[in-house]
Amino acid sequence: MTTPPRRTARRLLLLAALLVAPGLAAPPARAAGLPAIADLVERVDGAVVSIDTVARSLRDPFYELFPDDGPGVPDQKGVGSGFIIDPDGLIVTNHHVVRGAIAIRVTTAQGNTYPARVVGTDATTDLALLRVQARGLPALRFRDGEQPRVGEWVVAIGSPLGLSHTVSAGIISATNRGIALSDRVNYLQTDAAINPGNSGGPLLDMEGRVVGVNVAVAARGQGIGFAIPAWTARPVIEQLRTRGRVERAWLGVSIRDARAGDDRGVLVVGLAPGGPARRAGLLPGDVVLRVDNQPVRTARDLLTYLNTRVVGSRVTLLVAREGQRVAVGVVLQAVPEAVPRR
Repeated sequence: MTTPPRRTARRLLLLAALLVAPGLAAPPARAAGLPAIADLVERVDGAVVSIDTVARSLRDPFYELFPDDGPGVPDQKGVGSGFIIDPDGLIVTNHHVVRGAIAIRVTTAQGNTYPARVVGTDATTDLALLRVQARGLPALRFRDGEQPRVGEWVVAIGSPLGLSHTVSAGIISATNRGIALSDRVNYLQTDAAINPGNSGGPLLDMEGRVVGVNVAVAARGQGIGFAIPAWTARPVIEQLRTRGRVERAWLGVSIRDARAGDDRGVLVVGLAPGGPARRAGLLPGDVVLRVDNQPVRTARDLLTYLNTRVVGSRVTLLVAREGQRVAVGVVLQAVPEAVPRR
């Protein structure tokens, strides 16, 4: 039997109402962040560069006694990524991208190629700053203050496997991730595709701000990449810009993870003679619970926080000492040569 037209119309209206009812309607693509990625890439892609390097290789040891004879091992070529942070030609990348390079060439999205020189590098955080002789370049800026949230959309742009200006998108999978690359960096983890050649490229939020510098990928996993957070990278890059090296703040302690009653903290095992912590009154056996009101549960927590401080700044440590809570103010010094950087 045929359904009357009026009943059919009512059913169609009901179906349409259900499709747009709150909680049932599919969100517009723009609300999901999808078309915004294309808009974002159009705005920022010009500030991302490809980096080609040449590193000198050693000659075949068989021929070292006869330097004018025999073939040498060919120079090694490398590829990485970077991004411009100053219209006058300052470019951020990874230390390992330019390590040992005798020649560095930067190529912009517009196809312009420039020789680059190293302004400074920091192996501890795996960051480097380059300069090219150019003016009026598009530039990116680091995200200030607010840390990204787990689940937040991010975009990676770089040159994976030499494929320049490749865009991938994903989310922040985790924050404050401790991995073996450095005990002074708590990394961002992302499932945005990162591959060899992405190193040094930007990880961007949906406003086009740099939230991280892409640095590594888990070789045995899928969708597990890591980036140096903006709040770690910024002070390092600023020091490289102004002095060409990083003068790292030093507390002057030997530490290990410990507990003080119900609290996790960091046990002070030893103090450097004449170091800032000893002069401030810190004692062996103290357990550091907080630094400048930030929780300290592991040695990495303390080290990564110190990495954000500059020489001469003052930090306040809350320590557990013989069942009491004691506040100790310490003025940080520069790391002396040949001592552990803590």
